[in-house]
Amino acid sequence: METRVYSNSNKYSIKDILWSSIKGYKSSFYLAKQLAKRDVKAQYRQSVLGVFWALVPVLMSAFVWILLQMSGAIQLSATAIPYPLFVLVGTTVWSIFGECLTMSITTVNANIGIITKINFEKEALITLGFLKLMFNLLIKFALIVVFMLYFQVVPTTSLLFFLPLLLITMLFFISIGILITPLGVLYGDISRLIPVILQLLMYVTPVLYMMPKEGFLKTIMSINPLTYFIIDLRNSLTGMPIEHWTFWLGTLCVTLLLSILAMIVYRVSIPIITERMSS
Repeated sequence: METRVYSNSNKYSIKDILWSSIKGYKSSFYLAKQLAKRDVKAQYRQSVLGVFWALVPVLMSAFVWILLQMSGAIQLSATAIPYPLFVLVGTTVWSIFGECLTMSITTVNANIGIITKINFEKEALITLGFLKLMFNLLIKFALIVVFMLYFQVVPTTSLLFFLPLLLITMLFFISIGILITPLGVLYGDISRLIPVILQLLMYVTPVLYMMPKEGFLKTIMSINPLTYFIIDLRNSLTGMPIEHWTFWLGTLCVTLLLSILAMIVYRVSIPIITERMSS
């Protein structure tokens, strides 16, 4: 077996830490895959409705707004695609933001028991969370495909950009989530605060309705970066042109920097967290 020698040192080589993190992801992939299979099976083993529960939050949020719009209780601007599909895609993409932000905190907290008792590459937990996240996304996007077929919305060549833009988005929010993981694991308020903040931000983001053409709300949405994530991801999936290429170029650069920083922070902080949780 490999012998590891730990020593107290205040000197860190960023290059060595980053390389160790990359090797950690590579060597722990099999473990993460096995843990993901275990968790998914356990999640649905005693569930009558099975994977339907992965759709419930999105469907409930979409259904409320569809009902309000159909009943005339609220008057919304016309959308380029049928409103039910507009809302379903918007709420699905919005749920991705929240799941990516809380993924690492949730996964680490759920596996505190094995973290403190078993020596393994802790990057496996990030891979574990990502695999479970992708499983849930496949279910959600299968539902979107059904709605697109029902409303006869035909994708165009913009669909080719959907997956790259989605991966950039996920990596962006996962990186932010990893950066706040040390605080989120030690203080449960962080994981409780994220859904509250996202719920408030949803109403100043074109998730449930189009961006107004004028007024105060349009100004707020224009300076809200989440607006551009939602608009272009929905456009690329439903056959409309991507509108904000400059934003995505800048986001890609920021995401690469955030992901590198997240790998370093996670690699350095997780042994400290493990020691504190073990004491």
